[in-house]
Amino acid sequence: MPPVRAMHGKPDASVRAPGDAPRDRLQLFFQQAPGMIAIVSGPEHVFEFANTAYLELVGRHEVVGQRVRDVLPELDEQGTVALLDNVYATGEPFIGRRMPVAFRRRANAPAETRYMDFVYQPVVNDQGRVTGIFAQGFDVTRQVETEAAFHESEARYRLFSEETREGVVVHNGKIILDCNPAYARIFGYGSVAEVIGLPSTAFVSPKSAALLQEKGAHDSEEPYEIEAIRKDGSVFPAEFVGRPSIWQGQKVRIGLARDLTERKRREAALRESEAHFAAIFDQSAAGFGEVDLTGHFLRVNDRFCEISGYTREELLSGRRMQDITHPDDLPENVRLFRHAVESGEPFEIEKRYVRPDGSEVWVSNTVTLIHDATGRPQTVASVSIDLTARREAEAALRQSEASLRLALDAGRMAVWETDTRTNSVTTSPELNRLLGFPEGANPTIEEIRARYAPGAQDRIRAAAAAALGRGERYVEEEIEIIWPDNSHHWLLLRADLEVTPGADGTAQVKATGVAFEITERKLWEERQRLLINELNHRVKNTLATVQSIAAQSFRDRDSTSGPNFTAFQERLFALARAHDILTRDNWEGAELRDIVGEVIEPYCRPSHGRCHIDGPRVRLTPSMALALSMAVHELATNAAKYGALSAPAGQVSISWSVLPGSPRQLTLCWQERGGPSVALPERRGFGTRLIERSLAQELAGEVSLAYVPTGVVCTVKAPLPDSMV
Repeated sequence: MPPVRAMHGKPDASVRAPGDAPRDRLQLFFQQAPGMIAIVSGPEHVFEFANTAYLELVGRHEVVGQRVRDVLPELDEQGTVALLDNVYATGEPFIGRRMPVAFRRRANAPAETRYMDFVYQPVVNDQGRVTGIFAQGFDVTRQVETEAAFHESEARYRLFSEETREGVVVHNGKIILDCNPAYARIFGYGSVAEVIGLPSTAFVSPKSAALLQEKGAHDSEEPYEIEAIRKDGSVFPAEFVGRPSIWQGQKVRIGLARDLTERKRREAALRESEAHFAAIFDQSAAGFGEVDLTGHFLRVNDRFCEISGYTREELLSGRRMQDITHPDDLPENVRLFRHAVESGEPFEIEKRYVRPDGSEVWVSNTVTLIHDATGRPQTVASVSIDLTARREAEAALRQSEASLRLALDAGRMAVWETDTRTNSVTTSPELNRLLGFPEGANPTIEEIRARYAPGAQDRIRAAAAAALGRGERYVEEEIEIIWPDNSHHWLLLRADLEVTPGADGTAQVKATGVAFEITERKLWEERQRLLINELNHRVKNTLATVQSIAAQSFRDRDSTSGPNFTAFQERLFALARAHDILTRDNWEGAELRDIVGEVIEPYCRPSHGRCHIDGPRVRLTPSMALALSMAVHELATNAAKYGALSAPAGQVSISWSVLPGSPRQLTLCWQERGGPSVALPERRGFGTRLIERSLAQELAGEVSLAYVPTGVVCTVKAPLPDSMV
């Protein structure tokens, strides 16, 4: 940033009419321009000028002729005087962005912190020697506080925030003049000092050096990818972008480097840095515009042109503030503008500018009337801050919150939050309905817990402890609620747990979750259990009736003690045992291991250690469970009469496996060994036909029965439904 040339003569708070001299016009502008302006001279920083805005900021009225450290000791304590010393000694300007500065605006009052954007610009004489410092600042406290509140809200509802590591470099086309620490880290250097002085091509591979020089020679400002090289020689992809500028009196390129190794997926728009804020007005941090009393533009800076989308020539060639203001915002803007001209009072407004391409940009304008020496209104100055990104984010946040509220209302969900540190609860209105409180009630956590059914709170705590013990943050539990009218209701609670260590070493838990009413579902489940129990009872009675009818039928033929009746009874018992297993699971299915174990248990009880069962967990449908129970019963009966279980050393192995696929395939193998030698039977009885035909048909699979000499081998292959896990 070039230094400010010293004005001839000593500036003071009084000014002459604008036509007297350019210097008087500039002094008048300093006095009434928006923002705080002060001029100090000499190494002791003695105030020569301070406009009204500056005096109101610091809470003093008489500063001219006094040293900064004397009239504003609080600034000296905060290091401001040291900054002035450095600017005066080095001739280098200092730019502060959103810096907190504390002012004692009233005697014996506590310091008041304001956030400031300001620049300390050295004032030099004709010989180039620094004679003083020109200071200009803007109070951005409101913007900082607004953005802080917005970021806090955004952090609460937003999907994520990414960290950027971008390097900035200044070079003259041959060597590196300056860079930031991030640039040094990107290229594997330990410090900025290692980078300064190196050739600008030292950071790209040889095949990319020509592209780098070509972009610089043509003053290209378009981003481009390049093959970069680190200090250790390793190559990585990077994105470069640069622009020509003036830095410390010489033409340079200011470049921005991104390591694309990890960041290619994240494409974010970068604003190129402006060239060190060339002039106080033309390179102000905010958009600056000055119009006459009819609204015609008289003066604008680069930032205002960037915000509005118009060039300086377009704005200064007769355009008015009214011409670029959004029609919906214009009436209020004109009313405030006229009132300011009439009353001299400044105003602030948030409005939209319409760019040449038709797009809209939201701005916050601080508008101040500038008077001439006689006190008459002369021009109007405004400082514009681009609010488009904030407005869009706020609109997106409002839309997200509205969608969330709509979803909660549609789902009849209640939202709640509890914190063990404060033993407090925060709820949405819907929870009052679920707990039986009046609509506008604000129950305490004790009043809510008083409506839990006995044992409900213990179950919640146990579920939370179990989840945390597994290293999980999510917990779900059903609890029973008793309303004051003694009616019983059921809620499903789902919560996310956040655990922090307390001051006393105990864990503090903050739970945020939702609640659903599931009373109807619980009542339906209860009715279903009653129906299933009734069905189970009726089926057992039916089996008992069948057994009784069979006994009567066989008795008429004097065969109740014969082998046919015994076999029939045993088949009924096998069916009943499978039925008992299904009953335990409400006829939703059964475990294969339970079916096999229950059926062969009577046959293996006297043959301890001779029945081996092995296989993974497999869930069967009710029909598959019944069919396999009958088949295993027939195989076990045959083994006990004629096969392996009829001999002292005989053994039976029942094993199965599941092959992946769609659908999965179950393979079960019954294998006997150590029994009498086996031969192919002369005829196939009922049991054989049951296994080979009925079982295969019921399972929609294949069944093979082999009579090898070492023992019977039965292999069953069947598809498993996807619904059974």
